[in-house]
Amino acid sequence: MKISKKYLLIIVVLIAGLVFLNFFPGLVKNTSNIVFKVFSPVENFFIRLGDRAVGFFDLIISIKELGRENTQLRQKNLELETEIAKLKEAERENQILKDALKISEENQLNLEMAKIVGKDIQGPKEWILVDKGANQGIRKDMAVISKDFALVGRITETMPDFSKIILITNNESIVAALIENERSQGLVKEEERGKLFMDFIPRNEKLEKGERVITSGMDKIFSKGILIGKIESIDLSQNQLFQKIIIIPAVDFAKLEEIFIIK
Repeated sequence: MKISKKYLLIIVVLIAGLVFLNFFPGLVKNTSNIVFKVFSPVENFFIRLGDRAVGFFDLIISIKELGRENTQLRQKNLELETEIAKLKEAERENQILKDALKISEENQLNLEMAKIVGKDIQGPKEWILVDKGANQGIRKDMAVISKDFALVGRITETMPDFSKIILITNNESIVAALIENERSQGLVKEEERGKLFMDFIPRNEKLEKGERVITSGMDKIFSKGILIGKIESIDLSQNQLFQKIIIIPAVDFAKLEEIFIIK
C-alpha cells in the first residue's frame, strides 16, 4: 500500500517531535497535557496495529492447529473404517460357517471350508485354486459345493496345502444329473457363455423352464441331490434325437470367494 507524501511528512514531524521532547524532559512537564493530546492518537494507532499483527499470527497458528487436528481425525476415521470392515468380514465368515454346519447336519456330510486364492473362469478350462490340500485330507475327485449347497466342481489336483478344482462349466466336466420334478436323467456338460446343457433327455419328456436340475449320484463322484441349476430353455429341433436343455448354473462363479469340499 502506497503512503502519500502528506501523511509521510506528518509522521516524520511527529517522530521528530518525540525525539525533541526526549532531549528536553523539562519541557514535557510543562506541556504534558498538550503532548498527550497530540501523541496519544499516534500511540493508539501503533498499539492497534500491533494488536492486529498479533491477531493475524494467532489466526495462522490456529489454522495450522486445525489442519493438524483434521489430519489426525482423518487417520482415526480410516482406522475405524478398517476395523468395521474386518468385523463385517468376520461376521460374514461366521454366518457362512453356520450355514455350512446346517447343510452338513441336514445332509450328513463332512465339509471342509476353503478360500479361493486363484482362478481362471474365462477360458474353456475353467478352474479355481483353494487354500486346502493333502495336509488337510483333501483328495482327487472330491466334490465341491457353495455355501448354498450348489455344485461348484470337483478336485482334480492336490498339493500339500492347495488344491485345484475344475468348475462344472469346464469343457472337461461331466455330471450325472436329473430333473428334480420329472426325474428325467441325463448328463450335464459345458455350454458356451458360462452356461450348461443337459443331454440324453428323450423328446417325449414334458419339461418346463425354471425346473431345478440336481445331481443324480450315478457318476459316484457327486452326492445325489446337489443343486446344479435351473432350466433356461428347451431345444426340440427336429434333427435332434434328444432334447437339448440349457441350464443356468446356480453358482455365480465370478463372485465365489469360499467353497466347501465334501470329504
